[in-house]
Amino acid sequence: MSKRGVGILLPRLRLMTGMSAAGWTATWTPRRPLATDDLTLGCWRQSRGQALERRYLEHSPKALLSMLVVDVDHSDTLMRAVGLPRAHPEPSWVAEGVSGRGHVGWVLSSPVCRTDAARPEPLAFAARVQEGLRRALDGDAGYAGLLTKNPTHEGWYPTWGRAQPYELRDLATGLGDLLPRTLPKRAAEATGLGRNVHLFDGLRTWAYRARYRYDDRLEWEQTVLAVALGINVEFAVPLPSAEVTATAQSVARWVWRKLSREGLIVIQTIRGRRRAAQPSAAEARARGAATTNRLNSPAVVEGRVRGAVTTNQRNSLELQEGRRRGGQLRTPAQVEASRRNLQKAQQAATVKRLARLDALREEALRGS
Repeated sequence: MSKRGVGILLPRLRLMTGMSAAGWTATWTPRRPLATDDLTLGCWRQSRGQALERRYLEHSPKALLSMLVVDVDHSDTLMRAVGLPRAHPEPSWVAEGVSGRGHVGWVLSSPVCRTDAARPEPLAFAARVQEGLRRALDGDAGYAGLLTKNPTHEGWYPTWGRAQPYELRDLATGLGDLLPRTLPKRAAEATGLGRNVHLFDGLRTWAYRARYRYDDRLEWEQTVLAVALGINVEFAVPLPSAEVTATAQSVARWVWRKLSREGLIVIQTIRGRRRAAQPSAAEARARGAATTNRLNSPAVVEGRVRGAVTTNQRNSLELQEGRRRGGQLRTPAQVEASRRNLQKAQQAATVKRLARLDALREEALRGS
């Protein structure tokens, strides 16, 4: 707990327990971290024991991100970090100065790889989580994220929090709506770890396409560094030159080792042949227009009309046949046959009646 204003802060804080100086040191994984006592004098790599005696030290190894840290440039860092209600997961530790400004950190149970050989998705997800934590605390968007206040140093007032490390997905769930859906696409809007993601993605995308133009490795590494520095100046708050240089060297070495100039030429040749075999957009539009004109020609239109008429006639005949079978409609032949049958029946009836009259007349003559 901070030594300043304990009586004032206690009613609004939930005291955090679990983490300790020894526990934090056990979760702090760098072997030769950057460290310093004065940021204006720069920093250099030292042994773990020497770094733990410095006021500022590197919170994560060079190749792995094992902690997420937010720089809170407000005088109420502790209140923002652990005060209730809280819109973010409980921090692992808080290190603040006499002014109340400080750093708030979360320890990760599964460090995120941030080398050129790493998958970009986990690093981008970590950048989104860090940005959500920064928004929750209204942290400094220009914080480089390289060095942090050493919570075990006597020059700071530490507050220890949750001892159990976090999974990134747990931090994301705890942030809720504060977790950004995407990272800014423009370099000027990138902050925190998002700048590292933007630098890495932009640099490697360029390097994949530019590799085949270089035969000399020294020239290649110098060019990659120049491109990285060009991307870095686009940020509102550029990354430290040492971090940019490390990223450029990592990308340059990996691309040089994995993508040879001869192999890229073969790949480009194959892609060019595939594109040549496929019709261009203009040819596809021309073919489509020719097909449309052919379908709209007078002969085709007349054929469609004739087909429609034939279909209608066929449908009409089928309908009439159905009605005939149902007794609703008779053909002229059936009408004529019915008339003849009726006429024959009438003639037969007349003959029968006349025959009967003749028989009655004969009986009358015999009786007289």
